[in-house]
Amino acid sequence: MRLLCLFSMSLAGTFFFALPAHTESKPPTQNISVAQLEQTLAVSHAASDADLAQQLSGFELTEQLSALELTRLSASLPGEKSREALTLLADKSAFLDPPAAEIPNDPVPDAAATRQMLVHIVNYVNTTLRQLPNLIAAREITSFEDRPAEDELQATGTVSYSYEPLHLVGKSATDVTFRDRKELVEEAPHKDKEGKIGGLVTTGEFGPILSTVVSDALKGKIMWGRWERGPNGRIAVFRYTVPDDKSNYRVQFCCVLSGFSADGRPEMQVFDERASYHGEIAFNPNDGSILRMTLEADMPAKSLVPNAGIVIDYGSVEIGGKSYIGPVRSVSNLQAHTTQNHGMFAQSDYRGPTKTYLNDIVFDHYRRFGSEIRILTGENSAPSQ
Repeated sequence: MRLLCLFSMSLAGTFFFALPAHTESKPPTQNISVAQLEQTLAVSHAASDADLAQQLSGFELTEQLSALELTRLSASLPGEKSREALTLLADKSAFLDPPAAEIPNDPVPDAAATRQMLVHIVNYVNTTLRQLPNLIAAREITSFEDRPAEDELQATGTVSYSYEPLHLVGKSATDVTFRDRKELVEEAPHKDKEGKIGGLVTTGEFGPILSTVVSDALKGKIMWGRWERGPNGRIAVFRYTVPDDKSNYRVQFCCVLSGFSADGRPEMQVFDERASYHGEIAFNPNDGSILRMTLEADMPAKSLVPNAGIVIDYGSVEIGGKSYIGPVRSVSNLQAHTTQNHGMFAQSDYRGPTKTYLNDIVFDHYRRFGSEIRILTGENSAPSQ
């Protein structure tokens, strides 16, 4: 099966030999709950945008900050810097469990009820999801990267880089077209603040990834997870695991420098590996409509790409005057090793420190796919001069 959720990376202009990294400890962070974060923001209303952003950068959440709470808290912040810092804080918590207050202590459904919920999910993916009309949606990507501490051997000598935590590197906006159940993205260049092309890229949020995950999970293992409190009632959560021999999910990383041609030009190859994975599916227990899906690849610790994952939030969207459920936000991350100075390049040389890439994506401005045509007759056309 063709890859439906693609992690790819363009690192043009950043390939290098890296000497053993000089040691440097990462700055300490303070672990806080969502409730403590809310209290901090409540008493920081007089702080400047820059000061509040700096304060938020020193936190790590121990619980998931939902997209709904992120929107609510962002509305009270003083400026763009603090909103970006809060977005990053929420994104890093995307794979965590929600706060205990959002997990009701309701009875676990029996086997018959669980099977019926699973039937609802399958029917939703196979029937309701296929009724999504041809559409166009705006996609805005906010990209973050960190910088590992290492010594880079350049033509003029060795340059030492200090560690820099995840920080904003660029934004891009383009349209996504979903037509005949196929997702097409306008290939607008994804540029960072210096104008270089690159970044983490994902596809499949408009249905294909759901079909793949549900199909794979049914062949793997899917089980009851928990109840959650949602804005419109109780939400059910299933957990699933998919072994690599049942997986149709691939992790791709572009590109690995494998050597040089006879005329000195670099020769590149794509890291492409089928991966086992696990995650959660949060859904409406009454009709099986999927509201959130998480996927985390189970990669070997010493792999070129040791970590990759995505979270997609789905919500009500209006298209052509009708209400549908579509993706409204996603968070994706990928870690990849940098190179070590081992002579000739190969995948085995990429065992330096890991570099992290993280994307926050918002989907909005949904409209039906099509074009408007105006026909002018001889009676209403403009008179010739």
